[in-house]
Amino acid sequence: MKKTLSVVAAAVALGVSGSASAVVIDLFDTDQARLEESSIAGNGIFSQVSSVAGDILGDYRDLGLDLLKQSQQNRRSSAIVLGGTYSFSNESGNGSRALIRWDGSKAATSFDVSDVDVTGLGGLNIGGPTSQFELEVVESDFGYEFVVTAWTDANTWSSIKVQAQAHAVPTTTYLPFYAFYDCTNQIPGAETTCGPNGPVDFGNLGALEAVLDPKGGAINIDLTLNSIKTVPEPTSLALAGLGLMALSGIRRRRNVG
Repeated sequence: MKKTLSVVAAAVALGVSGSASAVVIDLFDTDQARLEESSIAGNGIFSQVSSVAGDILGDYRDLGLDLLKQSQQNRRSSAIVLGGTYSFSNESGNGSRALIRWDGSKAATSFDVSDVDVTGLGGLNIGGPTSQFELEVVESDFGYEFVVTAWTDANTWSSIKVQAQAHAVPTTTYLPFYAFYDCTNQIPGAETTCGPNGPVDFGNLGALEAVLDPKGGAINIDLTLNSIKTVPEPTSLALAGLGLMALSGIRRRRNVG
């Protein structure tokens, strides 16, 4: 049985002090040819597309795919952008990792951090501590690890690792920007790592990357995402609806007095 992850119309709306202005991360309107592996090569495969239509952050998108586990010869894993949708698929018994990277014109050749142009976006402003990523989850039948890393420069960055959860019905979930500043891991449910000079500044973004199932441990994933964007933090985070990300322990920090 084929297992698929899809991201549709992934826009990023800037959410600072209720602002409705939008900054696009990726609408996936620019198609990108299928990456496909049916044998374990060990290095991964990569591709890049560009667009001047304003539908991709920094005008360039890199995709990566690396087949890590295979229960039967010639079973395939793939990643593709087609018709407004990003899809990551594993046939049964396969475990693989996939990346989507926005770091300017440098073409990806590796999953390694050293391959990222950490200032390639030139210091873009996509929001502040009260913004958050919003994900519309259509369905997910298995959990898997999900890592988002954002850089300002080589020494100023944050990486968030969370565990995606299974959902049988459409769900809206949030990943608050302030979780990227939680370098001492006070927020339950997410594992945050920061650079030696501190966390990323989302007002000065140099690169952004999402890695799906980095260890290829979730062999049978069936996941569909309907949108990704950033929005202002709600008055209440309504964490019961977080759904995809296992961040049930998060509470918004408040000033008292």
